[in-house]
Amino acid sequence: MSELVTAQDEPVRPKTGIREVLAALRQPKVAIAVIFGIATGMPPVLVGSTMGFWLRQEGIALAAIGFMGWIGIFISTKFLWAPFVDWIRLPYLHKRLGHRRSWMLVGQVFVILGILGMAATGPSGGLGIFIAFAMLTSFASATHDIAVDAWRIESAHDAEQDLMASAYILGLRTGYFLGNVPLLAASAFIGWQTAYAIASMGGLAGLAALFLAREPEKPRDFAPMTGLASVGAALVRPLKVFWQDHGSGVFIYLPLVALYFVTDGINNPMVGPLYIDLGFSTTEIAGMRTVVGFPATLAGVVVAGLMGLRFGTLPAMAIAVILAGVSNAGFGILALSGGSKLVWAGATVFEGFSGGMATAAMVAWASRLTNPIATAAQFALLSSLMTLLGNFLGGFAGVSVEALQAATGSSMQGFAVYFALTPLAAIPPLFLIWAVSRRNKRMGGGPGGLSGPPGARPAAAA
Repeated sequence: MSELVTAQDEPVRPKTGIREVLAALRQPKVAIAVIFGIATGMPPVLVGSTMGFWLRQEGIALAAIGFMGWIGIFISTKFLWAPFVDWIRLPYLHKRLGHRRSWMLVGQVFVILGILGMAATGPSGGLGIFIAFAMLTSFASATHDIAVDAWRIESAHDAEQDLMASAYILGLRTGYFLGNVPLLAASAFIGWQTAYAIASMGGLAGLAALFLAREPEKPRDFAPMTGLASVGAALVRPLKVFWQDHGSGVFIYLPLVALYFVTDGINNPMVGPLYIDLGFSTTEIAGMRTVVGFPATLAGVVVAGLMGLRFGTLPAMAIAVILAGVSNAGFGILALSGGSKLVWAGATVFEGFSGGMATAAMVAWASRLTNPIATAAQFALLSSLMTLLGNFLGGFAGVSVEALQAATGSSMQGFAVYFALTPLAAIPPLFLIWAVSRRNKRMGGGPGGLSGPPGARPAAAA
């Protein structure tokens, strides 16, 4: 493997306004990134928060719902097999579609099959089988996500990373919406199983996009490794390259990635059960998320993209994590309010805006940390870190709420205390964002720094 250029100059990029962003959105690859985002965003929600609504309406206990959130652990551990997505060329499909698109095809097909299996079984038809199909959906979705992220990063020049990330997150958040709100509304009329069967067809958009997409060009030393002896190298090389690129910066970058979404991870599993226990109907929930939550999410994505293009991504990351803490506290106030629509709307606005902003900013920042010769493996490691700790701790959310309910003697007070404590998780990432900005200033710039334009991705040297 050739040595890497690790100290290249920062690119000087002109400030970009909304007109340039809207013009750039007309590029075919940007539109395709939006569609890939939709296809990638729906499955995690279907095996996450939406499934939580379904399980709660089936009478499943809060503790069990919390632990079932660990089904999403595949999305948080995809770095374990991502190197093989870089390494293995799928027979026949690789020649027909190319490396990235062939893996997208396999992942998307199994996502559709997994969701159809959940729809055919349902929790009442055998909880074990239902969970098995949910796990298949989660694993296939994670594999599809690995290939999509690699395609997105490799298809964009450095100056386009914020734009491509925002376009992808725009689609991703739309996928979150489509995998949640329409199903909540539809479940009241056609039932959860039929709603899930219809939702599985959302994967067709992903299939259509991969046939329209162009396979990205590979760096010069992207040649696949062969033979069993290369298995270890496939696992080690991405880590070695990452260390060569960033040196001691990894001791700040990786903790920031790991802690950034903990605030959301420990909050989200209990939002659905809170709504149900407050007596909100699925139609009301769908309406609130459609009218208030989704527009706020899209606004957050757009703001993050513009801030990233003009100032760097760290300011957007800092604002987003603060607003995430505010929204968590808002759900605590909602629990005590007895279901005030005004409080609910406020918490939903903060949740949607901060979520869209945080995801777009973090994805753009983390994309710049990757190296083109190990894109899939490195970004899978980073995106796994984004969700791993939050998903793990979120598994204990139900147990924590039940303990607080027992201690306070009130169901809603237990929820309120829990949501009031979760904003504390925003403090560590804020400190680390400050540490990254300080490091960037000392070194004259860096990935998404405050002291200049976002950094360039490392390039392979001859």
